[in-house]
Amino acid sequence: MTTRIPNYMLLTPPSGGGSLPGVVAVTGFTMTEINAALASAGANGHVFFPNGNYTVAGLTASYANQTWEFARNAKLIKAAANTAAMITLSASGLTILGGDFDCNRAAAPAATVFVDGTDTDFTMIGATVHGGTSWGVAIDNGLVRIEDCYFYNFAYAVLIWRATNKLAGKYRVAPTVRGNRIDRQTGYTSSAGIIIRSVGTAGYHQGAQVENNRIWMPVSEVYDNVAIEITEAIKPRIEGNLVEGGRIAFSYGGVIGGTVVGNMANAVGDYIVELASGSENCAVTGNSGTGLFLGTAGTGGCVITSTGKGNVVVGNRIGQGFPNVVYQDSSSAAASPSNLIASNA
Repeated sequence: MTTRIPNYMLLTPPSGGGSLPGVVAVTGFTMTEINAALASAGANGHVFFPNGNYTVAGLTASYANQTWEFARNAKLIKAAANTAAMITLSASGLTILGGDFDCNRAAAPAATVFVDGTDTDFTMIGATVHGGTSWGVAIDNGLVRIEDCYFYNFAYAVLIWRATNKLAGKYRVAPTVRGNRIDRQTGYTSSAGIIIRSVGTAGYHQGAQVENNRIWMPVSEVYDNVAIEITEAIKPRIEGNLVEGGRIAFSYGGVIGGTVVGNMANAVGDYIVELASGSENCAVTGNSGTGLFLGTAGTGGCVITSTGKGNVVVGNRIGQGFPNVVYQDSSSAAASPSNLIASNA
């Protein structure tokens, strides 16, 4: 049985009416009609994009806590030669539900991001985003949730999130990134698949959740070819992800109390798990992966560097294809409390 939303259930500017107040349907495919619908819905409103192809140039989320919902075959394409971000967040709280977003890499080649925001919350669920000339979602400080989306053909990371300060003296709540497909094999220029970090002073953010994503990276020794990179963090969690390719699958730098649990990685060039820059009290358990020797041999299934201490690396199957199952540099081997390394193969 197919259920459809009848026209009478949608508010269509400027006439109004309907039985769902606050739901506004876009009535055409240009910026004029889109902006009219956004203005009509206003703050806390709900905008519906029917099936069709929409051309956008400098689309801005100007109303707090709006929801943009897209029909199954609603597609937005960035206008040729447009140099703005595809979506700029000038108000906080935008939620995107579904939609196909073509960043038009061929005809709009300027290095601009897909979503750009500072101190703005953002949620995106079930969207397809592709053809990005730069970063995907690029947000500082905002509360970000990205779930069940499909990203492909991006030059740089599909998510770069940064904490640049604390919020009223408290840690920023880091993003939730769950259940996405991320294909960086096509169109790769540089950078990680997902980047979550602090800027300025370590420890600005906590509680990142990167779970159950499927990430394909190029097979190359490019330095920043890392699937998931989290730095200067308190208690992040990387769990249940599958990575194919890349130089490093899962990287912590300067992290306190993080976990890397139950992930899989195949054909990784250098190491599966990295605990760098003095990461401490992290737990690495139940992961499996295989190495792929490229120009230089990989270092190890797990690598601990720069005075990393108090970490627990137990019960992983990450040694195949690496000269070491777990490798510690001299400063980490001598650190106190020492790292617990046991039952890995």
